[in-house]
Amino acid sequence: MGIFKLFSKKEKKYIEEEQVISGTSGNTTVEVKKEGKRAVKLTSKVEQIGYIKDNCEIILESNRQIEEAKAEYQAVTSYLTDMQKIDLIPQEERENLEDAARKIINLTKERNKLQNRNNILTDSQYRLYERYELQIPRELPTIKENEEYQNMIKQDMEHLEKERKRIEQEQKDIIKKQAYLKGIGITTAIIVLILFGVFSVLGQYTEANLTIPFLLTVLMGMVLAFYIFMEARNNTSANAMIQVKRNRQIMLMNKVKIKAVNNRNYLDYTYSKYMVDSYEQLKANWEEYVKAKDEARRYQSNTQLLEFYNNELISELKKYELADAEIWIYQPSAILDSKEMVEVRHRLNVRRQKLRERIETNTNQKEEAYSSIKSTMKTYPECVDEAEKLLRRYRLELEE
Repeated sequence: MGIFKLFSKKEKKYIEEEQVISGTSGNTTVEVKKEGKRAVKLTSKVEQIGYIKDNCEIILESNRQIEEAKAEYQAVTSYLTDMQKIDLIPQEERENLEDAARKIINLTKERNKLQNRNNILTDSQYRLYERYELQIPRELPTIKENEEYQNMIKQDMEHLEKERKRIEQEQKDIIKKQAYLKGIGITTAIIVLILFGVFSVLGQYTEANLTIPFLLTVLMGMVLAFYIFMEARNNTSANAMIQVKRNRQIMLMNKVKIKAVNNRNYLDYTYSKYMVDSYEQLKANWEEYVKAKDEARRYQSNTQLLEFYNNELISELKKYELADAEIWIYQPSAILDSKEMVEVRHRLNVRRQKLRERIETNTNQKEEAYSSIKSTMKTYPECVDEAEKLLRRYRLELEE
């Protein structure tokens, strides 16, 4: 990027070709001739030395660019030479080489699959399950049983709740029946008293024989009283039975609630311990952990095999004195596929052509900068001493 900054500085001093523009920037006047050559008039020694310094920096940057391009060009050329050596390997000697390349391709594909797999476990969960790796398989059946037991407890509680409501309804029915019997008793007593009163009045004012009606009334009262007594007795027995049922229901409900609380505490603790909400989630996470653990072992095995076959490939290529055998572990498909090798060769030739153009461009820039320095020193002799010091500082020499 440095050379482009230097060029930008230069462009500020010059105007496009085929124009002549006169202007002032400080004490500097710039003129551009139609022939395409830039003429720079520098009216002060500071501007002359600054102009020479800019060209020195252009030369240094051009040299750096040329050296980098030459080194890259040499590497590309060496790579093309290595490709020719590989192409010349006899078919009967390629078996180990191609086998290593094929193994590298397959192992790399498997490695990419392992690396790109989505893992539903977080790092903290993975470390947690790794810590309890021996304990979880034993606890999984217990957790499942406790979840099923919790469902059974819930069903028992629902059943006992229904039993409680049924007992309450039975008690309400007995209370209603007692009230009904009480009503019958009161009504019967009133009717009997009324009849006795009527019979007494009739007996005083008439000579009618009321013995039978009187006896029938007494009999009716006795029958109803007996009925009320028996029903009240039955209700008392039923009420006592209901109280027994209520006590039993309360006792069972308390036992079930204790079991529910204990079982729920165990499940809540276990869920918190393994960072899950249910047995199914823990089971899924455990299966994912087992799979991840297995893939980690496969990945480690893959890494070892890949390293082995990389070394095998490099060893085989070094037999044919390749300059850079290591680079082929990143492109083993070209060893197996001639079309791939042709494409690689084409890309390298394109790169080499671009490097040649880069070297040529920077060489021209360097020569132009040297030419500008010579021209400035010739046009302005007063700056020669300072210019020579500047050239020595930059370790540059002008060719005669």
